[in-house]
Amino acid sequence: MSGTPRAGRGAPSTPRVAGALFVMGLLVGCQDCLPRYEAEEVERLAYPSCGEGPLPEGEVIASGHLRAGPTMREGSVVERWEVRRRDCLYVFTVHQEWERQISDVEVVYDADWKPLRAWKRMTIPGADPDGRPDTRLYQLEDEPVSMIQRSPEGLSRHRFNGGRPVAVIGPGRALVSAWIQAHDLEVGDVVRGPVLDFRPLVEEIDEVALRRDPDREEPGLGPVRVYTVFGRESVFTDEHGWVVGDLAGLRTDESLDTPAPEPLPTYGAPNPRGTP
Repeated sequence: MSGTPRAGRGAPSTPRVAGALFVMGLLVGCQDCLPRYEAEEVERLAYPSCGEGPLPEGEVIASGHLRAGPTMREGSVVERWEVRRRDCLYVFTVHQEWERQISDVEVVYDADWKPLRAWKRMTIPGADPDGRPDTRLYQLEDEPVSMIQRSPEGLSRHRFNGGRPVAVIGPGRALVSAWIQAHDLEVGDVVRGPVLDFRPLVEEIDEVALRRDPDREEPGLGPVRVYTVFGRESVFTDEHGWVVGDLAGLRTDESLDTPAPEPLPTYGAPNPRGTP
């Protein structure tokens, strides 16, 4: 299954190179050299809560619909996202489609926007009857961080090198908004820390910087704030820090006059609590 589309980023983050590093680590027998390594046992942690009783449905505090603009190389990308405040937690959901993959994502954050749990389901358009789902649960409060995965090949468990993440980067540009919400950055400010990038097939936790660049006037979007991660992936946000586009050509649906791609099959509702 292929990874999701990403704006230009250095070679170490690509699935091919990450896979090579994985194999190299196996060859030299160096577990600490691997981004992640297979574990015999991983305890499934309880879903985050604020005390007794189930979380309320909460209120939607932000949402958006993004898709590829006329300058974006991968023209089939469509992304819908929503953030809910549920008692003491924030829950960020994303549905991203492009011609090679469908990704459903849920990330749970604490009141300070520190990620506690992430979930991802990848399916392949046209791979009937179920899209050959690959479902992964990232337990970010675990020490070290753990992942439980169920794919067509079966169930596997992994642990990560790199420390507990201060942010996550996943399918869907809007997820960067959560890291932005955690910091009131002025132009020129930089924050950094361990970040889980779970876009590639071999995920990794790496030291990553978030930088606020000078504001700009962006055609079709108007005045935007500019934030850059990985030194080259720039996103545009509104005045409240919610992503409205990126340097690669992603834009809000309402700002485009081009026709939207036809919806792809969903292969059932996401089930972050019950899977994998």
